[in-house]
Amino acid sequence: MPPVKKCRRVCFEPACRQFGPAVAEGTPLRITLEEAEALRLSDLEGLDQLAGAAEMNISRGTYQRILAAARQKVADALINARALYIEGGQYELVREGRGCQKMCKNCTFCQMR
Repeated sequence: MPPVKKCRRVCFEPACRQFGPAVAEGTPLRITLEEAEALRLSDLEGLDQLAGAAEMNISRGTYQRILAAARQKVADALINARALYIEGGQYELVREGRGCQKMCKNCTFCQMR
């Protein structure tokens, strides 16, 4: 039996969840919200993998795998004219000053605080 995945802490909700060319080819790609968060932290905020992993409450190795998958999907969408959707994943949404809102049944982050 595979281990239960730990929820990833996410601090934003994108305003737009679908992107693509005027004429998309092939099946659309799906990027999870935690993959989008890893892209935001590393490529937009400029955090290194250790700091990004700490922000998301996951190990550096897990963060690196999430980030690599996200970058591969974005590159595929850009190069091959495919639509890209941000949806799903296993995460908990953390809002500034409001605590977190559990999005995952397996999470214990709220209970640990």
